[in-house]
Amino acid sequence: MSVPMVASELAYDRRPPVRAEPEHKPIPLTVIREMLLMLDSLTIAGQRHLMEKVVHFVQDQLPKVAARFGRRNLSGIEAIVKQLQRESDRMVPDVSAFSRGAEALLALLVALE
Repeated sequence: MSVPMVASELAYDRRPPVRAEPEHKPIPLTVIREMLLMLDSLTIAGQRHLMEKVVHFVQDQLPKVAARFGRRNLSGIEAIVKQLQRESDRMVPDVSAFSRGAEALLALLVALE
């Protein structure tokens, strides 16, 4: 003899539904923009640190999205990132030059998405 189950005894799958991952995830450009907005309010050491974070963030993200860009576009992106790296490595970086380069990079990434 079987005992009927009450609704509270039923085993429900409470996991969220599985969503298909998109083929590519865009680089979260808003994160970079927020970092750039803070540059002017920091000390030189803080500026260098934040600039390095921006460069490393982009460098970490590029391999994940590189397949979307053509070789020519990717080499352009890498050239801008190298310029940003050089500026962030300077003892007294030029915040406006870094910001202009970063904005150029963001514009290129937005155009390619």
